[in-house]
Amino acid sequence: PLTGTGDMTARMGKGDLTVALEIPNGFGRELHQGKVPEVSLWIDGSMPFRAETARGYALGLLTYFSEIYARENGSADSTGVSIETRYLFNQAFKSTNAIMPSVVMLILIMIPAVMSAIGVVREVETGTIANFRSTPIRKIEFLLGKQIPYIVIATLNFWMLFALGMVLFRPPFTGSLVALAAVTLLYVIATTGIGQLISSFTRTQVSAVFAVAVITIIPTVNFSGLIVPISSLKPSGHALGLAFPGAWYQTVSMGTFLKGFGWADIGASTLAIAGFALFYIVAAVFALRKQEA
Repeated sequence: PLTGTGDMTARMGKGDLTVALEIPNGFGRELHQGKVPEVSLWIDGSMPFRAETARGYALGLLTYFSEIYARENGSADSTGVSIETRYLFNQAFKSTNAIMPSVVMLILIMIPAVMSAIGVVREVETGTIANFRSTPIRKIEFLLGKQIPYIVIATLNFWMLFALGMVLFRPPFTGSLVALAAVTLLYVIATTGIGQLISSFTRTQVSAVFAVAVITIIPTVNFSGLIVPISSLKPSGHALGLAFPGAWYQTVSMGTFLKGFGWADIGASTLAIAGFALFYIVAAVFALRKQEA
């Protein structure tokens, strides 16, 4: 059973519900009194083909009901019943409104990771890594020194992408900008941490770039919600998507732009991204060798 509109949208977001019919209390009484009651038919649009099929069946039933209602009331047509289609999010139904936040997520995981990985591997290729190995500097200090400049650059890139997107595509922004900015900072710490981790076990810039591309782009494009919501994926694909920070940031980016998300709505995603940021830097510290074997 559903407890209300909030419960219905939440279950649709999780992929538990495809079609729901909401009939308000007193619908029949208002109908016989000559009033104009409203019935809501909710359809999950995460899978477009399935949604269009469900919409076709639903419109067929609604048209059939309107014809019966018109005959019972002595009308030759069904003009007494009107059917109006509405979208819960992205009411303008513009693809740019959904693509722009997703592109920000994709760019901020690919470019910072590549730059951060090259920053360390370049030291190995040129031989200047010997300066690190011959000094008492700790591995965490070395990695953070390499990571922080790219965190700053990636954060500036985010604000440039945000400004360009708002000016050129004019998507609606209905959520908390402060929350988005704070989570973005955690996100770029995590994505540059991926580069740090990969650079710890690669020896050439080419191999580092290739490893970053394979490890970040493929899961992010296919399993982060960029193409289809992760709730509609199979359990294995759903788990793979949640194993990378892109899927969690996608929820924050889309939510703050289109769904009016604030801190209360992105708490779980914020904690997950912070966990990724900590995990990657700790793993990089353990993977980086202070001395050559």
